Amino acid sequence: MEDPRRTLADRFNLRLPDGVEVRVHDSTSDVRWMVLPRRPAGTDGWSEEELARLVTIDSLVGTAEALTPAARAHDQR
Repeated sequence: MEDPRRTLADRFNLRLPDGVEVRVHDSTSDVRWMVLPRRPAGTDGWSEEELARLVTIDSLVGTAEALTPAARAHDQR
């Protein structure tokens, strides 16, 4: 991939801060990669179970950030 940061922005509307390193790894039938999403602001002290509710499939493959607490609350309405 020539410019992964631009691909994320153009195809997935994901704009990462300049200080975030972007690495690209191909998955194979033997190896699968996942992304550990960054902890959203305002979640200090949250339990693992509470944080897990903010993780999406897209955030595990690196094409989206984890949900924010506000976005999660909005989705539950």
